[in-house]
Amino acid sequence: MSPKVRRSRAWTVLLALTLALAWVAAAAAPRSEGPLRIFLPEDTAVPGWTRDGEPQEFEGEDLYIYIDGGAEIYEEYGFARVVVQDYKSTAGKSISLEIFEMKTAAAAFGMFTFKRSGQGKSLALGGGGELEAYYLNFWKGRFLVTLTGFDGSEGTVEGLLSIGRAVAAKLPNGGEAPGLVAALPAEGLRPGSVKYLKGLLGLNNVYPFYTARGLAFKDAVRGIYDSGETLILLDYGSAEARHAAWLELRRELERSERFEPAKNYLADAVAFKDGKGQYVAFGEAGARLAVGIHSTLDWALATVARVR
Repeated sequence: MSPKVRRSRAWTVLLALTLALAWVAAAAAPRSEGPLRIFLPEDTAVPGWTRDGEPQEFEGEDLYIYIDGGAEIYEEYGFARVVVQDYKSTAGKSISLEIFEMKTAAAAFGMFTFKRSGQGKSLALGGGGELEAYYLNFWKGRFLVTLTGFDGSEGTVEGLLSIGRAVAAKLPNGGEAPGLVAALPAEGLRPGSVKYLKGLLGLNNVYPFYTARGLAFKDAVRGIYDSGETLILLDYGSAEARHAAWLELRRELERSERFEPAKNYLADAVAFKDGKGQYVAFGEAGARLAVGIHSTLDWALATVARVR
């Protein structure tokens, strides 16, 4: 058999194996039964509100058709599909409902924390929700629900809450916040500030390191505290992976023009000052890299020390 034929067969086997693994992964991914529209409230479910038009459903890469320029963050967390339905009231108000099915409950929780501002009213809806002006988000299990009104009137806000409760009642139970969230020290933590992250898009939204080197973390969480300090925990899965990543990230920061090493301090941590005058301190803690950020060096170092 010629080398060319052997290579051709090898590539055929490799391609078949790759497709088989992809199929198995897709089949193993949890998914609700039937179309997502089964979770939409019927016209009789919310008094005074009825469906306006037909629902639209988007799955996989079709999300880019529905969301122009914002689909990437959903993909980073783990998007499966979405159904969209408009509602209208007898008083002439309008609300748009989106039910996103994510690949995991952690993905749904993460997108919820990414979308909420932390400045709205916390709601005991599903696994947790937030209402701000005429914008409501909540998550439950693998599902993220977003309702958008078009004014802040009492009738619109009541509609947001009523439709939201009707959706929550139809969604299946299950799902907890990722365990990494509990690693944030509770004292002084602003609950609405917590953001769960799965990649660089989310991380750059809370703090830009201006590099991807050393930032291939498994997952991460960000919290802001009452004294203004920010704590980010990057989990790499093992102490070995964390240590290797930290060495790579530290080298990048040391040669970056956006960061300069902090000077004249004694602490079991490494600290830099960024281009905005904030101090960024780093400490290794098992599989996690702790990052403390504050306008003063002492607070940045103290923030890291809380998780060691």
